[in-house]
This record gives sequence, structure tokens and C-alpha cells, in this order.
Amino acid sequence: MLTPLEKLVFLLLLAASLILAGIGVRRIVGVIRRGRGQPDWRLALRRAPAVLGQTLTFSTVFRTRLVTSFLHGLVAWGFIYFLLVNLADVLYGFLPEYVFLGEGLPGDLFRLGADVLTAGILIGMLALLVRRFLVQPDSLQTRETTLLHPRARRGIRRDSALVGAFILVHVGARFVGESLRVALHGGMDPWMPFASALANVWQGRSPVMLAAAEHVAWWLALGTIVLFLPYFPISKHIHLFFAPINYLLKPQRRSIGELERLNFEDEAIEQFGVERLEQLSWTGLVDAYACIMCNRCQDACPAYATGKVLSPAALEINKRYFLNQEGGRLARGAASSQTLLEFAIPPEAVWACTACGACVDICPVGNEPMRDILEIRQNLVLMQNQFPEPLQAAFRGMERSANPWNLGPEQRLAWAEGLRVATIAENPTPDVLWWVGCAPAVDARAQKTAQAFARLLLAAGVD
Repeated sequence: MLTPLEKLVFLLLLAASLILAGIGVRRIVGVIRRGRGQPDWRLALRRAPAVLGQTLTFSTVFRTRLVTSFLHGLVAWGFIYFLLVNLADVLYGFLPEYVFLGEGLPGDLFRLGADVLTAGILIGMLALLVRRFLVQPDSLQTRETTLLHPRARRGIRRDSALVGAFILVHVGARFVGESLRVALHGGMDPWMPFASALANVWQGRSPVMLAAAEHVAWWLALGTIVLFLPYFPISKHIHLFFAPINYLLKPQRRSIGELERLNFEDEAIEQFGVERLEQLSWTGLVDAYACIMCNRCQDACPAYATGKVLSPAALEINKRYFLNQEGGRLARGAASSQTLLEFAIPPEAVWACTACGACVDICPVGNEPMRDILEIRQNLVLMQNQFPEPLQAAFRGMERSANPWNLGPEQRLAWAEGLRVATIAENPTPDVLWWVGCAPAVDARAQKTAQAFARLLLAAGVD
């Protein structure tokens, strides 16, 4: 199909595009290496089957926004399949007589899948663009009171427009090209129903014109990939690679909020908590690249829902835009020009977090913004001695009496006066051991709950 000159031009353009994209990928790898810790590659081997299932079914995406998730699925499933489709199209351009997977049933099923998924991609992408640019739901917005990188407020929409245009041109041109090819070869292919329907439009056109138009469509379809590759590393759509990486290599945690142990005895440690981006763990840096900016974590955040300035989504988005801005210098080992409190999240938002884990639980790509916030808090308290005034009494109580209410240990059973509540010293082999905890033991409101629960257990005859 392509002339020798066109083949040479395409290969040169593809090589240049891959080199430019490689520079972006190398910068990302350099940034991630700045983070604390190292990935445990053994986890990837154990998790690979489950992650493959998650990737193919998008089960984490379908937990909320079912209609939008299905539209996203149409685009994503199609693009996974298009890894094969694009390979077949390149081979067709260089070897026009070559039939991908042959003339038999495998080749027929391949064409059917490509045709159906092409239609799915175009329908899904058009609907998603209408949602973002015409419907503009609140779930895609972030309040003006929330800190958001100045480039992000404009950049998110621009990025969506660029990627949407790329997908429509790439997939649309390929769809038109296939219909032109069908028209050139008789006007009907039962294994390509959608392309055959469009081929009816070209009936009566001269074969020379159809062949020339197919040629143009091929260049549009494959040329857009060549143009898009260098942009891909700075686009939010790099999550296509980093979301699976997140699930494959995220450290095993015993709970959502488990943090790394702080060793106060080691005098060689000069930094507790996180002040700058490069002080995050490597997974915290991967989170910035894995984020799809869907704002699901923002929707789930109780602090954001009650009007506070915290948005977990804004934190990850700010990290990402800052990395696009300064990733080169970070990859070379330099320090970031601003602290996280200056560009990513303000102190008010840091202390607004309730550490409930909702953002971690709902994230479809496995991000953990809550951990970043807690590590920033550690830095504020341990390194800068900065925290809200009401916490001073709580910290003092924890230091002196091991509880925020500063209640002495001799008073911990005062809530149970008048009730037949035995301690483990009095009854060392009970059927049920109830760990009451600090709040029900010392907080006046929580004590009422503990007393009511104790009465229920006693009435039920629980030992």
C-alpha cells in the first residue's frame, strides 16, 4: 500500500516519536527512583492473575458511576484490542497482500472484534466528551476554595480535549479506511457489519478515488499515534500503564492506614515525615502518574463533602502537574523548588483529613492520598512543631497519660461503676474479650455507648 518513500518517512517519524517519548519515560523513571524504598517484584508475580482480571473487567471502576464507567469501558476495552489492530494496520501498510491471522476463521473473528470495538470506542468517546464539555457535572469540578495547580484548572479540560480528539481522529480515520477497503472489494463483508454499512456511502465512486482516500485514512489513523506518543508521558492517560503497576507492586499493608514505623532511636535519621515531593515513598510518586483525575476520591471524602478545602483528588493532580513542570530536575537529583504545602495541599486541608480511608478505598487505580497527608502531618508535628491549637491538650494527654483526654490510668474503669464488668485479671478465660479502648473509657459521650453495650452483653449472658 505504501510507496518505498512513504515507508521510509513513516519509519523515520516513528523513530523520532519513540525517542521523544523515551525521553519522557526516562524522566518519569528517574523521578520514581527518588522516592523512598524499593518495589518488591515478588508481589507482582503473586498478584499478576488478579491484576489481569481487574484490568480486563475494570471492576474497580464499576463501583460507582455505572453509566460513565461503561462508556469508559467501551473506550478502554477497544484500546486494549487496538494494540493488535494497530499492528495489523502497520503490516497492511508495509505488506498490502498480508492478511492478519489469515483468511480463515481467526482472521474473520479478528475483523469482527475490531469492527464492533471500533464502534464502541467512537460511541463511548463521543458520550464522554459530551459529558465533560456540555453536561459538566459537579463531580468533574473542584471548588475554587481548594488549592489546585493553576495549570490544572485549564489543563485538565485541555488534556481531555486533546486526547478525545486524538481518539476520534485515530479510530474514526481507521473506521473510514476500513469502509473504503470494503467498498473497493465488493461493498460487503459480513464480518465487518459497521464498516460495511458505511461502505454503502462510497458506492459508485471510482476505484482510484477510493484507493487514494483509503491511503489518506491510513496516514491519519497511524500518523496520529506517531504524533501522540511524545505527548503521552505528560498526559493523564499514562495511567494506562501506571494503574496496573500500582496494583502489582503496591506494598502489602495490614490496614489502609498503616504507616511506616518511625525509629526515634536512630540518630542518623534527619527527616521525619514528608516536606517535599521527592521525600515521598516511590509508591506516592507512582500515585501521581496513576491518577486518572476522575474525582471519585473527592466525592467520597467527608471533609470535601462538608465544605472544607481538602480534596484528595486535587492533591494527586497537583503532584502530577508539578512533576510535569519540574520532573526533569528531580530526575537529575535536584531538590524541588517548593514544598508540598506550597503547591500541593495547604495546612488547613492537611488537618481537615479524618484519616477515614474513603479516598484509598474508592480509588479505581489504587492510589493512597491519605498516606501522603498523614506523612505531611508527621513532618509538621515532628520537624516543624506546627499543629492546630486544640491538639496541644490532646498531645499532652497522650504523652503523660497515654490518652488524649489526659485521664489517669486509675480512672479507666470509672465508666463501669455499678455494672458487673469483670477485667481479664478477674476472669482470665472469658468467651469474649472486649477491648474497650480509650474513648469509651474516658470520653463522657462515648461512655454512654460503652455502658449500653455492657448492659446488652450482661443481659444476653455473654461471659
